[in-house]
Amino acid sequence: MLPGLTALEMGRLRLSVGYGHNKGGRPLSPIEVGEHVRNALSAGISMEQTAKEMKLEGTTHLQRFLRILDLPIDVLHLINWGGGQGTVGFSSAVELAKLTDPADQHALTHDVIAHRLNSKEVRQVVQLRVRSGRAIAECVREILGMRTIIDKRHVFIGSIVSPSLRAALGQMMQQERDACLATALKRIGIFDTTGRLGDRVFTLIGNHALAGRIKNEGVQTLESAILAHVEEVVKHVKTAG
Repeated sequence: MLPGLTALEMGRLRLSVGYGHNKGGRPLSPIEVGEHVRNALSAGISMEQTAKEMKLEGTTHLQRFLRILDLPIDVLHLINWGGGQGTVGFSSAVELAKLTDPADQHALTHDVIAHRLNSKEVRQVVQLRVRSGRAIAECVREILGMRTIIDKRHVFIGSIVSPSLRAALGQMMQQERDACLATALKRIGIFDTTGRLGDRVFTLIGNHALAGRIKNEGVQTLESAILAHVEEVVKHVKTAG
């Protein structure tokens, strides 16, 4: 048991990072893992002791989880293990954290999703940015130029301003928030679109159909409609729970 964590949190942490994490999936997102590790360290346990409790060899892996916590809050909720459509993979997030300018981190995050950059490509963009000093957009174009086919997706980012909704979402795990967003999108008739729901922002990634909805309805109207349905779904989940 690690100080600062409940038995349930410790169990989820072990399933997500330590032994057995390939059996039945990982209950925590990379960010939730980082937060659990940070809580343990804040309670006074050393990094070495934490790694030992997690059955890890050395502290390198845990340091990567802590490093990504420094990324902007509207980037954090996009980070997932495998980096599927609409998310940023854990390895890519570690590379993003090597950029020191939040504006660069935001720009590259957008391009990771829009162009579905893999971790190798993200590493190349970051290295090119650091070595050449060129803008992120230029670096991305150069790396994309090495591809034989360019696959572009449309990205929609919305803000959550309601204090009550923020509070409710903040009490949910990432998997629960994403499920609420998926239900809300179905209710509003948005299909072939994936998303990620944080407690302050949400992100949608889709094809030309999503772009058409944005153009026809306008950003603010679409954002308001989505959030209204998200709030209804969240209330239902809390009531059912």
